[in-house]
Amino acid sequence: MARTLLEEMGERLKSARINRKLTQMEVYRLTQIPTDTLLLYETAQTEPDLVTLSKLADTYRVSLDWLITGFEFHSGSRLFTAEKEVRRLQKIIDEQAHMLKTIQQVINGGANDSISAKCLGS
Repeated sequence: MARTLLEEMGERLKSARINRKLTQMEVYRLTQIPTDTLLLYETAQTEPDLVTLSKLADTYRVSLDWLITGFEFHSGSRLFTAEKEVRRLQKIIDEQAHMLKTIQQVINGGANDSISAKCLGS
């Protein structure tokens, strides 16, 4: 017999809880979701709303995408790529700021000859 989407989500909820080594009572303490309600979700007798699913995803340290669909959409990899690009751009900005400071020192006559030569490429 084919399982329904709700049954599949219930199984994911239960396996995520077990993988985190949490009892239903511990989940209740962390989320304030009653244990009888949690049992209804895990046995596919009722469907949790989005806010509840979000709480459970955070508690179980899984993605909301995975809880709902069973698939991971790797939004985290896009975040990692974006953070890496921000660090790269920040490094460029820092290097340019250092170069501008050196040029200002040369213009103001406060730098010694070695800094001036380094800045001018001599």
